[in-house]
Amino acid sequence: MDTAAVTRRPPRRLARPRRWAVLGVLLVMAALTAGWPLIDRAIADGEPVPAGAVLELGPSGSTALLRVAGAGWELSKSRSDPGSSYALSRDGVDLVAGYVDLSSGRSDAGQLWTGLRKVLSVADGATRLGGPRPVTSAAGARGLTGPLTRPGRAGTATVWVPPSENYAVEITVLAEPGTAPGTVADATAVAHSVAFPREAS
Repeated sequence: MDTAAVTRRPPRRLARPRRWAVLGVLLVMAALTAGWPLIDRAIADGEPVPAGAVLELGPSGSTALLRVAGAGWELSKSRSDPGSSYALSRDGVDLVAGYVDLSSGRSDAGQLWTGLRKVLSVADGATRLGGPRPVTSAAGARGLTGPLTRPGRAGTATVWVPPSENYAVEITVLAEPGTAPGTVADATAVAHSVAFPREAS
């Protein structure tokens, strides 16, 4: 009985066009993964904010005002919603100010501080918000402020509540190590410039 010869053939090599197609997909995936921060940076192009500019937070009738101290600040358009929140940056300092509507139920600064601590820890588990102390703004508004740290950054958080207690303003300032003291001082001045023009302080 004749035995048929068994021919073993090496596995077929991936055809060159197909190989290039797979390689192309991998390169596109790598480019997208590495490129998102670049895309985000392009979208978040800063808009210069002049010294002395006044930023309004909240609807008419419940408006808080912030005054920009010092030159060189930039507004992140992608992270800001005029009237609701502003994200400013300058030479290693990030300042974020947000309007909080409390019309559904009044809260004092102490309750807001506890809520802010929870929100910050959810956003970044390594963020630490210290105990608050009373603070008064340049315009006479009253609030609470305390130390805020995040890996590679340190600063403050401040909560401002008008006498009506139907809204609040929360401001965080975080600076990289080695940031010029003048820049940090300007950021603190912005955070402490809050005024509630339609309410008696």
